[in-house]
Amino acid sequence: MNMTADPRYIAFTLIEAGQKPFLPLDRAIEDAAQKLDRLSQKNKGLCHAIVFGVFRHRGRIDQLICHGSKLAFDRIDPKVKTILRMGVFQLVFLDRVPDFAAIHTSIELAKPICGKKASGFINAVLRNIARSHQNVALPCSHKDLIGHLTAAFSIPPWLGKRWAARYGEKKTLALAAALMALPPLTLRVNPRKISREDLTANFERAGIKTQTTRFSPLGLQLRTSGIAIPDLPGFNAGLFQVQDEAAQLAVQLLGPRPGENILDACAGLGTKTCHMALEMDNTGCITANDTGESKAGRLAGEAGRLDIDIIHNTHVDMTRAGVNDFSFYFDRVLVDAPCTGLGVLARNPDSRWKRRSKEMMRMAALQKKILNGSANLVIPGGVLVYAVCSCEPEETTQVIQRFLDKRKDFAPDPSGFEAHLPFFCESGPKAFNKTTFPDHLDMDGFFIARMRRKK
Repeated sequence: MNMTADPRYIAFTLIEAGQKPFLPLDRAIEDAAQKLDRLSQKNKGLCHAIVFGVFRHRGRIDQLICHGSKLAFDRIDPKVKTILRMGVFQLVFLDRVPDFAAIHTSIELAKPICGKKASGFINAVLRNIARSHQNVALPCSHKDLIGHLTAAFSIPPWLGKRWAARYGEKKTLALAAALMALPPLTLRVNPRKISREDLTANFERAGIKTQTTRFSPLGLQLRTSGIAIPDLPGFNAGLFQVQDEAAQLAVQLLGPRPGENILDACAGLGTKTCHMALEMDNTGCITANDTGESKAGRLAGEAGRLDIDIIHNTHVDMTRAGVNDFSFYFDRVLVDAPCTGLGVLARNPDSRWKRRSKEMMRMAALQKKILNGSANLVIPGGVLVYAVCSCEPEETTQVIQRFLDKRKDFAPDPSGFEAHLPFFCESGPKAFNKTTFPDHLDMDGFFIARMRRKK
């Protein structure tokens, strides 16, 4: 058997890699691109389904393993545990895989990886689960909310306790359910090349159903196209870019204008950077900064596809940044800071099992340093926007409050919300920051705040 051509073996390697604390699952999948490309479309789909399914449903899967195994869960070898999780996912969640196939392929996968004895154990556990899984009830949410959150929605106990204490049972259950659902694929139209209406018509002609985003004037959501992103009509022509609506709103709040000098302090792969350039009609200058130099090539490729040429890359450590690191002050600075990503668990199911409560304090300390360093580069009268894909106070309101307490040269800018995101000002007091929650807005969990440097 050629293991490298086996979709289940590749899935095993991706799950093992995706469990590493500092390796994102999407990065592991990128690294395995050549192996995946050698698979048939059907086998590639199976591989992706197993990988994402194991992470997304791990709470329920582990509950079933505990029920079906005579060996205590924490005594099961990690590699055996991964193969068991893959087998249980296929048994319980993949209708197209017969039970006998799920069990047999798991045993065959285990033999070269874990040995004959382990494969016998896997066989016994999976057969137990195949017979009894429908009789294993989820914990009752009213009697055991934390256990229910873990088993039903794969919310780790530490996070379930945290949300239950802050939001209460009803809100927590709604939030957990929203993060369990498969998120839509959201696109942002390239207005320099096509209107949202014309792009919608293009998709309709190709048999792809879309709906416009609720707030962003440039967004389109696709639910079930079944087509790979590069194969969507108009991708190669640069008619759109993939970007969640919440991320689109962060750039709208920044309010880039043609001819300005703008800094994207934590550019990453540059989706927001490209959005800024299009808002500026490709006129002016954008400095895309990121410490990871390998990302610059990806950003350049995207900019080329979208016909953008005003982006320049730098690799400055923003925790220590000062005016001497750049040639000028910036009219606007976006700080899309590194964070725990707890607002985007629907897109990154592996993050559910990597994050720990102590990480929030570590991230918050980093965010404060980056925000302060970036603020030094804003021209007097200029705009500073802080954004993270998290809804946790330590990474959001507390970071901003600490910043404003220390930096008396900056002030909240609620007028920016009224000008650029007026729907957030329809009721209640004027605010200069906003948190989006995925349980009612159909977008990622996100926090954005707008401030202005005093003249």
